[in-house]
Amino acid sequence: MKYQTLSMIASCLKILTWVAVVVGVFGSIRLGIIATTLPSAVIFLLGGFFLTAVGASILMATSKIIYLFIDIEEELSEIAKLVKNEPKD
Repeated sequence: MKYQTLSMIASCLKILTWVAVVVGVFGSIRLGIIATTLPSAVIFLLGGFFLTAVGASILMATSKIIYLFIDIEEELSEIAKLVKNEPKD
C-alpha cells in the first residue's frame, strides 16, 4: 500500500471520533446533572449532545474523505496501468 500514513491517520480519526462521542455524552450528562436549574440542565444536555454529534460527524467525515482519496488513487493507478499496457491501433 502506497499511502500507509494516510490510512493510519484515517484510522486514528475513527478512534478519536468514538472517544469524542463517549467524552461528549458523559460530559453533557455531567453538566446536565450539576446545573442549578431545570432549563439550564436541559440546555446543557441537549446542547452538549448536539455539539458532540456535530464534532463527531466532522471527524468521521474527514476520516471517510481520506479513505475515499486513497481508494481513488488506487483505482486511477490501475486504470493508468491498463491504458499503458493496451496495444495501440
